[in-house]
Amino acid sequence: MNSRELTTSRWLEAYVDRSAGLRTLPRNAVLADVTGDGSYRLVLTDINLEYYSQSRLKSYNGTQLVSDEILHDVPNSLITFYCDELEPRIPAIGVACGSDLFMYKNLKPFYKFRVPSCPLTSVESEAWKKVLDEKQVQVGTFLETLKSVPYHSLSSRSQYLLNLPSDLKTEEFVNKYMNSLPTKDNTITCTTTLRKTSHNKHDLSCPVVATEFGNVYVLDPQNFSILQQANVCSIETTPFIMKSAGAYEIEYKIVIATREGHVCILKREWLEGKSIINWKNDIVDMELIPGDNLIVIACNDKTLNCFTKRGHRLWSIVMTNSITCLCVVDILHLNTQLLAVGVKSGPIHVYSSRHVVDYVSVPDTPSVLAFGHLGQEENVMTIITSDGSIIFKILKRTAEFKVRNQESNQTTQGTLSLPKRSKLFLEQTARERQHAVEIHQMFQQDLLTFRLTVAKAICQAFTDQSSTGNQKEQIKLSAQVLGLGPKFTVVLSLENINPENHVKGVFVTFHVNPSLYKLSRHFVEIPLIPPGLSYKIETRVIEIVDAQLQDQIQDNTGLLNKKMLKVFVARIGQSQPILAATINMPPTEFIV
Repeated sequence: MNSRELTTSRWLEAYVDRSAGLRTLPRNAVLADVTGDGSYRLVLTDINLEYYSQSRLKSYNGTQLVSDEILHDVPNSLITFYCDELEPRIPAIGVACGSDLFMYKNLKPFYKFRVPSCPLTSVESEAWKKVLDEKQVQVGTFLETLKSVPYHSLSSRSQYLLNLPSDLKTEEFVNKYMNSLPTKDNTITCTTTLRKTSHNKHDLSCPVVATEFGNVYVLDPQNFSILQQANVCSIETTPFIMKSAGAYEIEYKIVIATREGHVCILKREWLEGKSIINWKNDIVDMELIPGDNLIVIACNDKTLNCFTKRGHRLWSIVMTNSITCLCVVDILHLNTQLLAVGVKSGPIHVYSSRHVVDYVSVPDTPSVLAFGHLGQEENVMTIITSDGSIIFKILKRTAEFKVRNQESNQTTQGTLSLPKRSKLFLEQTARERQHAVEIHQMFQQDLLTFRLTVAKAICQAFTDQSSTGNQKEQIKLSAQVLGLGPKFTVVLSLENINPENHVKGVFVTFHVNPSLYKLSRHFVEIPLIPPGLSYKIETRVIEIVDAQLQDQIQDNTGLLNKKMLKVFVARIGQSQPILAATINMPPTEFIV
């Protein structure tokens, strides 16, 4: 980028509110037409971790706060999807809180889906069943039994019980809940959406939720039943970022990043995902670039890494400051997908592949980025900073994003040096104009001659069987006849053209007319042939010559066609040959 491009901004600063006081995290803000009137709104969660206050679901119509709903638990992610085919098309908002996915329509509570609970461990289950049956408890023995189970595998009731300060409170707590067994809640850690039948943005989309114990659930968008259940991978991991591509009824893949540094992929009809990336550093954020299906990962070591869908790293960039969030900038009228990277105490970097194409200035560290429709504008970047400010920036309609390097600038700025017209060039041009018909006829004649030569060569290659091969068995056979007669030496070369596997258990047999030729051997067993090597076989052939047979050969031309040697290559124990070749023996000069 040159100095002129850096000073000319591609963005219009539409609105800045530094007193908004928003506290939110990545994947907790969406742009959606929640009322169906064509005016897109910003919907986000305002997270509050204080004990006496609650988190809220807020909606902005342009710059005005129009909705503020109370959430009963701390949210971790936010999605928007279409759950019916009614007109006008109004999407639903899904908020993941604890083990529940709350659905909102028209910004009002609509439905609640609860993730199935996990089964208790056998030790914890037996301990609580014993208390339930006996209606009395020995606190010391009961606590020792619970302590034998790993703390993270216990239910929330047992974990709370182990943290009580005194035996008296422990006994009171057990007596209070001794008539029911505890349940092990499966907390939702991340969500995403998956198109159901097509890639139309107004088509039905399936909510996808992942839980703390590594379960992934794909839900039906209309009745919210579980369409598919799978595990993240064979390793015990906790997912926290999830992206999807494709359609549920056709073909899809779900890319999942875990807290342990694994990136897993889950495809259609898989019951368990596959780990394709095992990163040594903690993952901060992840995005899936549409079209190319490239996986971009931001890590806490200030690196931005790009991987293919098979897990091969394409490039890596070291940033000057720590990365806080990522966002895909999909500009439809330019048919361009860019990547916005928010960094600590710095501007937002906009990348095309691994090249920086723009910088967006912000007053503070960005914590959430969202790009898309807002109001009646198509390309709006919404920025929420760590100090709670909210910023709207509109992309100019004349903005272009081009990757230029020094070499391309030198090529476009310099003019091509063309040679001057010589006298020979002018004479040749005049001759071609005067004799255009004759030159065209000569060209056609040479072209037909060339085609005839090629056809003859192909026919000869098909009729000549001195060199043949079997593509399935990856074996090639070639032959050479040495000598002037009546004694000949036939040299066969059996080549293994398979680059990986060896050839073994193969034999070669020869077949001739016994009244014309004698062979030194009719059967040869071939030893093991390594990949890419060949094995040579030599056999002596003696032609039978007498006066009576000489007259028959001269009088009966049919015997001339029988002067051939047939070679068969087969496997031991099989009657069908895998290779067969016919060698036409050369004639012998008879002495009269």
